[in-house]
Amino acid sequence: MTLTEKIILAAVKHLPKTEEQFNALKRAVVLRAKEPALPTKTNLLSAYHRLLAKKRIVRTPALEKLLTRRAVRSLSGVAIVTSLVKPYPCPGECVYCPLDERMPKSYLSEEPAAMRALTLKFDPYEQMARRIEALENNGHPTDKIEFILKGGTWNSYPLSYQYWFILKTFEACNTCDQKNPKLTKLTETSPLAELKKALAREQRKNETAKHRIIGLTLETRPDFINYHTIWQMREQGCTRLEVGVQHTDDKIMALTKRGHTIEQAREATELLRNYGFKVDFHLMPQLPGATPKEDLQMMESVFTDPGLKPDMIKIYPCSVVKDSELYDWFVAGKHQAYPTRNLIDIIKTFKTHIPRYARVSRLIRDIPGQYIENGNMVTNLRQVIEMEMKRDSLVCKCLRCREIGHVKTDDWTAKELKPVLFIDKYDTRGGTEYFLSYEDKLRRVVFAFCRLRLVDKPIIHPNKKLNSYSAYIRELHTYGQLVRIGKKHEASSQHKGLGKKLVALAEKITKKHGLKKLAVISGVGVRDYYRKWGYRLEKTYMVKNTQP
Repeated sequence: MTLTEKIILAAVKHLPKTEEQFNALKRAVVLRAKEPALPTKTNLLSAYHRLLAKKRIVRTPALEKLLTRRAVRSLSGVAIVTSLVKPYPCPGECVYCPLDERMPKSYLSEEPAAMRALTLKFDPYEQMARRIEALENNGHPTDKIEFILKGGTWNSYPLSYQYWFILKTFEACNTCDQKNPKLTKLTETSPLAELKKALAREQRKNETAKHRIIGLTLETRPDFINYHTIWQMREQGCTRLEVGVQHTDDKIMALTKRGHTIEQAREATELLRNYGFKVDFHLMPQLPGATPKEDLQMMESVFTDPGLKPDMIKIYPCSVVKDSELYDWFVAGKHQAYPTRNLIDIIKTFKTHIPRYARVSRLIRDIPGQYIENGNMVTNLRQVIEMEMKRDSLVCKCLRCREIGHVKTDDWTAKELKPVLFIDKYDTRGGTEYFLSYEDKLRRVVFAFCRLRLVDKPIIHPNKKLNSYSAYIRELHTYGQLVRIGKKHEASSQHKGLGKKLVALAEKITKKHGLKKLAVISGVGVRDYYRKWGYRLEKTYMVKNTQP
């Protein structure tokens, strides 16, 4: 019997409740066996599956959780996979972007996702296939994939490359487990019409595939969002946009050569929401010309300005990196970032003002420390801020800080964990938003939520390719450790019927307002879920009649 099998058998017999207890058990077995080192979780997980196959043990979900490496990767209810596009000339001239010729502009070759992409020569099929393989080897279910495509301004790439990249990504999800998959021979220079047809075929396959893309995120600029790019992105399967807003002060935007205004960001945000997209802003404090006071006002205004109010934000403090124009300014004495202490203080204050409907996805970008010449160098900025907020009795109400997977509820009673329905309504430019959520009665933890938008006036697409509706479900999400499609787990909040209840409530609100149709900006891999509730596919949206 191998050492890893001995550890698994011991863990099944004396089931540890915490990571600390599990580590102690592993050390005890290793010492008795007189082995020099602890085995990895990946090797232990392989041993667990071998013993299961031999029927020497029964499935033990609590142990599976302890065997999962970096469980946070699927705590939000999905497995997140990130790919990078190849280097391509950027339409922007931002002074803070580094220029690494091997990478898309603004990315550095030693950032984790960038390193993987460079190693795989930016091949879209290989990036997805190898990531699925790695996640599964580390114990993560991969049947519900949130796909994030990075690399700068997506809409500036040639259309044939865009469709080809996403085609090969879907193809990887559909075939990566096959020994000799039959792959399309189309390339990034193939005729666009052929690429579109092939993508549509792969998307249909993905509706019932083993690895389903349930959400697709693209990265772009506000000035590249228009009727035409919106239709292209919907056809590609996009459900969420990461939009580089960066700042709300046009003077600072002009100084840093960003190339667009805050009004263009408002227009883009309204257009995206009125077609059902989820909107994620990138914000950048510590830019040249900004003070701590101005940056705090900037971040707070994002959630008070009706033209903005994004669903998610990523805060990327500006770093001075070599091979950027800003580095030349720094060397010449024309720029000096304000102290990190001020940055931490304003983010702490800002986090206390974030509304319950928003999620702070990131508080720092993974720029390796050796690249940073000036600016924030605290690599665990989120952890530092969380510790200080706890010390100062400050509370952030954002979704990430309250989602069930991130809140310790071990000592909570069943009554405290009982989901309670809340309805938050807020106004935005072009429509009204309803944030429907199941939370505990004190709103400390979120189990599931739904974003419903009622549009003031439906938009007529110029070429009538894309339907527009008066009501959209822009997002439906159940939090908790990812549970495979069709399975249930007592300790998880997934597959407990909360999503179904939220959809029914969204339909009720839509009907109450006299609207005839409710459209869902569904990921390709979730279409079957909505078909069960009477929705049908209509020009990339899942649609249901709400009136008899």
